Amino acid sequence: MTRPSPWPQATVRSLASVRRVVFLALLVCGGGVLAASGEPRPMTSTSDSLLTTVVIVLALGAVVSRQFATRRVRAQTRARWLLGTYAFSAALGFSGLWSALVTGESLRGIGYVVAGALFALAGWRVEAATPNLSA
Repeated sequence: MTRPSPWPQATVRSLASVRRVVFLALLVCGGGVLAASGEPRPMTSTSDSLLTTVVIVLALGAVVSRQFATRRVRAQTRARWLLGTYAFSAALGFSGLWSALVTGESLRGIGYVVAGALFALAGWRVEAATPNLSA
């Protein structure tokens, strides 16, 4: 016996397609990071701190949007927060790719991509564990 889905059918398809696109983008970013490994080129301290700040903001955005998605809210609101989680996760992957292309540091870039993948997996877990709400 299967549990009825609290999501409207169109929302289920939208989230599934966005999730696939995000994981595909993260896979491409990871491959790009590994291909871009080369001689390290240091960034200026201003650029490095700006990139670090952007990555921290993206990670916090992924965490906050996932936390809002776990609250007892209507299905449409939950879907929007999950889309935000997936968007922040993809942005983390792209920042990892950009970091690796600019600096040549593949370890740092792959770290950002893996962080994006972990946040996307956490969003997928929230999506799969959604209780049956009557909204």
